[in-house]
Amino acid sequence: MSQSHELKPVGQKLGLVDYIKDLWKRRFFMLSFARARVEGQNSSAALGHLWLLLTPMLTAAVYYLLFGVILGVSRGIENFIAFLVIGVMMFRFTSISANAGSLSIISNKGLIRSLHFPRALLPIAASLQQLLQFFPSLIVVFVAVIATGEPIRITWLLIIPIIIVQFIFNTGLAMLLARVVNKARDLAKLAPFLIRMWGYLSGIFFSIEISKERFPAPIEPFLKYNPAHIFMQLTRSIFIESIEATSRDWILGIIWALVIFILGFWFFFKGEGKYGRD
Repeated sequence: MSQSHELKPVGQKLGLVDYIKDLWKRRFFMLSFARARVEGQNSSAALGHLWLLLTPMLTAAVYYLLFGVILGVSRGIENFIAFLVIGVMMFRFTSISANAGSLSIISNKGLIRSLHFPRALLPIAASLQQLLQFFPSLIVVFVAVIATGEPIRITWLLIIPIIIVQFIFNTGLAMLLARVVNKARDLAKLAPFLIRMWGYLSGIFFSIEISKERFPAPIEPFLKYNPAHIFMQLTRSIFIESIEATSRDWILGIIWALVIFILGFWFFFKGEGKYGRD
């Protein structure tokens, strides 16, 4: 019997090159796995997949009522509705990917203990699932932008590379958190609060450029260079005429995506033989 058809022990750790090859061979399974999760998530609800559209709409509406109407943080921001909707949708894309990725190992123990496959498949599939669920959110963005009077521009097409770069970042973050949470289970409860705080400090509902004087000086670099803000700024700049993004923002976004993906993949790979053995 050839080596390629030999049975492999569950949890056997491959070399890095073989590990990547094994992942690539299973790329269609990862996509099918992600699609199945999307199909099954809302299948029992009366409105079914309509919730993929309703959930981001309701989230944006709650943020607008709380921060735009009640707290009045919209002062000084042109087209606050589009500004807010874009901020909510883009950060939600990262936050739900991070949360899903963090649980991808501990919620699939049975699968891990039963079958041989590269464990990175799970956080990557979790990130793919959130990518598929994110697409309906773009409808909300387009409607909000057009309804508030922003002209249709060729720059809207730049949403494609932005989503690709942010997806790469999200996947790296999902892999990183998957190993961390597998090692320290209590972080599964803490992670959503930390991610939510990250979002609040990233300018979802306020302009960092307008409000930066209100923050202590040590926190300014975080506000300026944190990836969540950069992805929001890039997206706002292509849809809202009054907001501009620089080439530095694009470069930083790409650097963040590559660094977090490589770091997350390497960190996850180093723990490959330990998943599901606790």
